[in-house]
Amino acid sequence: MKRDRLLRTAVQRGGYTLVEILIVVGILVVLLTMTLMTVRFTRDGDRVTAAAAQIQSFLAGARDRAIYARAPRGVRLFLDTKNPRTVSSMVYIDPSESWSDGVVQLRRWDPELDGRTNIGGGNVDINQDGVADDPRSVWMVVGDGTAWWELKRRGLLFDGMRIRIPKGPGGSWYPINTRLIDVTQAPPTTQILVLGIPYRDPGNTPVERSQAFESGGPEDYEIQLAPRILPGERASLPEGTVIDLDGSRIPDAWRPSSTLAAGGTGNALYSQYIDLVYSPRGSLMGDAASGGVLHLYVCDREDSVLLKEEFLKSLDSDPAKASDLFNSSLQSASGGLKFIPSDAIDPGSVAWAAGLGAAGEPYNVRDRRVVTISGQTGSVSIHLVNAGDGDSSGSNPPNGFADDPYFFAETGETAK
Repeated sequence: MKRDRLLRTAVQRGGYTLVEILIVVGILVVLLTMTLMTVRFTRDGDRVTAAAAQIQSFLAGARDRAIYARAPRGVRLFLDTKNPRTVSSMVYIDPSESWSDGVVQLRRWDPELDGRTNIGGGNVDINQDGVADDPRSVWMVVGDGTAWWELKRRGLLFDGMRIRIPKGPGGSWYPINTRLIDVTQAPPTTQILVLGIPYRDPGNTPVERSQAFESGGPEDYEIQLAPRILPGERASLPEGTVIDLDGSRIPDAWRPSSTLAAGGTGNALYSQYIDLVYSPRGSLMGDAASGGVLHLYVCDREDSVLLKEEFLKSLDSDPAKASDLFNSSLQSASGGLKFIPSDAIDPGSVAWAAGLGAAGEPYNVRDRRVVTISGQTGSVSIHLVNAGDGDSSGSNPPNGFADDPYFFAETGETAK
């Protein structure tokens, strides 16, 4: 009997009640939740830092390739398919040489090549941007011996590429349209390119004549052929991160044009060719070099989209006009709005941010970085954003945007 009682007591002491089990399970759930939240917070906080480091490494790799190969090498930035105001991936490129075979003549709009400007029917949409153009301007580049037909047939010449007239540093670049070159027919002796914008000189002949210049005008040119994509997969930035071009300091040639004055839709996109090309000496070349120092704003994708949506709503109820106003403000003579927000935006003090965050609480912007590239040396560095916005004196009230976002980058303070 005594032995049985001892056994029952031992068994009772070795077990757990249902309440005790539930308490232990509850504690484990709380600990697991806290651990997952910490890991997620760390991961999210590191995404932008990792994206900036990836960009820095990629650009440094292109510079090293150029120096080692003793030939230009570069990086092409690809616009995000869901938000073409941002970049989400990149690839190494080998810039092709220019094409300048044959001679050209500049003409007013005369696709029939009958020597007369096609002005009888009034204005027509020559550059296919949805807006009627004046045919009396110089729109056509007529080539002889240029082999453009063969280039287009081989996929080396296509709409959106650039031509410089005349050839060399003294010329100006123009986008081209190749629709008057029909590769389904035998190649004609004379081939025509259409300029995306009129030639800068209106010519010195009567506007009824298609030949714009008595002497024929510039005869040489150069077309910037598409670069060759180097072997290797396209590198994508970490999920949820982008280069926000609206917050970046980049060459004007990469920015969208404002079409409001011309009655357009405002759906202007950034250049489809955003190429950072290094010379064999390690410095930047081409459009990228024209800016001196470039700043790429790396941020969270959700911030990039949400903040712009709220800001655009405040500009105009018509989305097309709002988009135009946004583009023009980014390109104003004073430098315009660089879309880099302050760290915490107070919807109560900033009118355009009224739809952000919870009522009465500031909208806290996620992590971001500035990747800075020196055009002269090609060096790449990473910096914090200087997020200061306004002051308490009242002369410079907060507007939701950083007043001098590139300050740390320009003074050499490196992000930790």
